[in-house]
Amino acid sequence: MLYDVVFHGEFSPEYDIDEAKEKLARIFKLKPEKVDTLFAGQSVTIRKNVDETTAKKYQKAAAGCGVIFELVPRDDPAETAPSSAAVAARDATMVICPNCHFSQSRSTTCLQCGEFLIKPAEKPRPAPIAKVTVPVSTAESAVGSSKNLWKTARIGLLLLVLFIVGMNTVMTGRWATDWDEPLWVGIYPINGDRKEHITHYIDSLDEEQFRPIADFFAEEAEAHDLPLMEPFTIRLAPTVAALPPTPPQSRNPLAVIWWSLKMRFWVYQNDTFTEGPSPDIKIFTVYHDAGAPDRLENSLGMRKGLFGVVHAYADYRLEPKNQVVIAHEILHTVGARDKYDMATHQPVFPEGYANPDRLPLYPQQAAEIMGSRIPLSKTQSSMPPNLNYTVIGKKTAREIKWIK
Repeated sequence: MLYDVVFHGEFSPEYDIDEAKEKLARIFKLKPEKVDTLFAGQSVTIRKNVDETTAKKYQKAAAGCGVIFELVPRDDPAETAPSSAAVAARDATMVICPNCHFSQSRSTTCLQCGEFLIKPAEKPRPAPIAKVTVPVSTAESAVGSSKNLWKTARIGLLLLVLFIVGMNTVMTGRWATDWDEPLWVGIYPINGDRKEHITHYIDSLDEEQFRPIADFFAEEAEAHDLPLMEPFTIRLAPTVAALPPTPPQSRNPLAVIWWSLKMRFWVYQNDTFTEGPSPDIKIFTVYHDAGAPDRLENSLGMRKGLFGVVHAYADYRLEPKNQVVIAHEILHTVGARDKYDMATHQPVFPEGYANPDRLPLYPQQAAEIMGSRIPLSKTQSSMPPNLNYTVIGKKTAREIKWIK
């Protein structure tokens, strides 16, 4: 059962309205004008389509502020009947599980039976791939014919796999940036160095330690007038035992394609998340010994597949910097591009600067999140100490479709 979390402006009688507003702003980290909007006398939907556990968490947190949140079941017959246009729009994004025939909103996993692959309802089937034929001379030997046939079969199979992956990528990319509901991000910790103290560190992690990432996205979304209070919801998944495939050292296209296919299969095999549907975005965070002298591998975020691999340090003191890297890679999965020079790692002017109109230009006070670093001069920059020193610039906001 899914619920909408709705606020009708009600608060407990033991609280006065000013006290309720103050507590609500502090607990949910809202600006005063945002809180005043909630108490304007109209019903406001705080969250849509959340499971019962999440909905009750919101209700409980609101109760601690003296505010009453109502949980409205999505199938509540008392709800206003949607218009024919709304029904058509909803049906266009519904999917039907081929296993149990359960109809639901778009998802990669069936909410009822857990089936992994769900085909879109009423979508035309793609045209079949043309058969690949290889003319064989009558003079060729039987051995040569067998080799050609095997080669043709391998090429056909590869084309089929690439076609399926491409169709999945196109469909996933379309709904990921609709921003009509929050995207669920799963953090999957991995012991990258196989050391005992890293295992202890991972065991101590909880979702609150990743809350600054969700808060950062919420604040930046509000700054760009996105009509969604929380664009990303961060969830912590159980530890993953296996290490992800190593990216190819060369830029050979075939090597990159092969790695990409292996990585997608590895992501599917190592989805340890069991509390409800699989997250929309999967970030595999490989923790390393902070005392080791070796430089960390580059992190990556893939829009094709909605996953990322972050290399981070297993050290509480470095968690704020880890959060900056995680936020950077999450934005890659929804279409944001890097805005720094790959050779020098210096942010590119002006799109890689948090405040390109500042006078004097240097030093900048913050980093554009996809520029990665705070420009101190034309040739020098520094890593932001935490997400409070980063912003999402206009170009990045356009790339992820927060603004036009």
